[in-house]
Amino acid sequence: MREAAGREGYRAGFESAREEGLRAGREAAQAEGRQLAVQLAQAISGFEAGVAQLEQTVADDLLALALEIARKVSHQAVAAQPLVILDVIREALTQLPLQHAMIHLNPDDAALVRANAGEHLTRAGHRILEDLHLERGDVVIDAGGAHLDARLATRWQRVIASLNQDTPWLAADEAGQS
Repeated sequence: MREAAGREGYRAGFESAREEGLRAGREAAQAEGRQLAVQLAQAISGFEAGVAQLEQTVADDLLALALEIARKVSHQAVAAQPLVILDVIREALTQLPLQHAMIHLNPDDAALVRANAGEHLTRAGHRILEDLHLERGDVVIDAGGAHLDARLATRWQRVIASLNQDTPWLAADEAGQS
């Protein structure tokens, strides 16, 4: 009887300890699973943030490259097609009151404008003035108290500001162009 009671006690204790061990193991496994799930979620979040940062960096780099290409193309366009200055002058004059204007240009551009549109501009009462401080493609117009700055650098900054960028204009000699 003692022996049967001992076996019964041993079996009951064993079963109780086994159930307690299984319950403790399940709770530990669930806690570890929750912790691993949190760590995995953090890792995924960090990965997504890294990908987003990489995408933004690539986009910024592509925009910077595009702006640099645009700047170089602008310098080359002015050098290759200097008559585009006439379009800049026409557009600038449309923004000013219909009064006699003083058109300030680089000396090379002034000679070109005089040769191609000087008579027309003079008949309209405009004067072409040479300004050694202006680079090729720059136009500054004063008319009736109004001042219009259509220098390449100013036009560039307007475009750049519309893109929420701050990329300075470089003169042809600063940009490595001749």
